[in-house]
Amino acid sequence: MKGPRWPLEQVKSLAANGQLFLQRTRALDLFESPKAAYVFARETIETLTEKNFVESKQHIFDVMDIYGVHVEDQGWYLKLYVDEEVPEVTVVSLHPLERAIKTRGGMVKL
Repeated sequence: MKGPRWPLEQVKSLAANGQLFLQRTRALDLFESPKAAYVFARETIETLTEKNFVESKQHIFDVMDIYGVHVEDQGWYLKLYVDEEVPEVTVVSLHPLERAIKTRGGMVKL
């Protein structure tokens, strides 16, 4: 079984150093402020393990890794990739789950 396209150590390091970009989609619009969104994203990425990994998917230009995580007893969907030219972690989606999702560690429910 293949792991994430983007090594978690790299993703965590970039995010911890502030090299993080949230797209103005379901990654940014759900939060009361951009600052709150960035803090939540950084904290969520910091907790990621291989057990949270769901799959990697090819999108138009990039391969994105998808994770399912529990945050304060709620399931969340996280989709990201690393922009190696900048470099930075780009979070495309970060929102509460719409349905349960199967990770390497088991099911993450709403």
